[in-house]
Amino acid sequence: MKKRYIYAACLASGFFIVLYLCFSFPIYFAIPITILVYVGGVFFFKEKDVRKYDSNTIMHYCYLISKINNYTNLIKNKEVSKNIKDISSKSEKIVVMLEQKPNKITQVYDGFDFYLPQTIKILDQYVSLLEKEKLTQQEQKFMDEFNQILDYIEQEIDKLLENMNYTKMLDINASVEMFMKSHSKTVENVEKNNEGSDKHA
Repeated sequence: MKKRYIYAACLASGFFIVLYLCFSFPIYFAIPITILVYVGGVFFFKEKDVRKYDSNTIMHYCYLISKINNYTNLIKNKEVSKNIKDISSKSEKIVVMLEQKPNKITQVYDGFDFYLPQTIKILDQYVSLLEKEKLTQQEQKFMDEFNQILDYIEQEIDKLLENMNYTKMLDINASVEMFMKSHSKTVENVEKNNEGSDKHA
């Protein structure tokens, strides 16, 4: 659960206790005010969920990605192996971009925190089921749908990568725009100086 919701809930609870128990506000007044305080708190504490660049977190992601990639040595199925390689290679590209400290780092962190451990968990389960002689109906269903599960994870990693590329393009566009503005000002100053020197001449 995100921190802002916890902080907002604590703030709203405190307000409710003060209004209803301490000041004996009618409950039909206290509850709407408490709801408003909670909603306001969610926005007020928004910064609590903004995550900053952290080299230790990046190293942890690198470890998880390498662990995912190692499953290609354990799994002989070519399609599964390809999906694993795609997930790990796309994740590596995101890590490279993370090291450039982009603006949308919180969204990427949240995605990696869920999908990388989840990928390892289902790969562990897949490898363990490969060693079983007889599978239950539920286990067989998992094995049959395994590539679809990997495809879904890859699609989500793709979304993170696209988001990173989009953010990078925004940064580039902003840099170009700043350059063009500063360049146009320089040209204007040069033209003004030239006009001034022409008048003096």
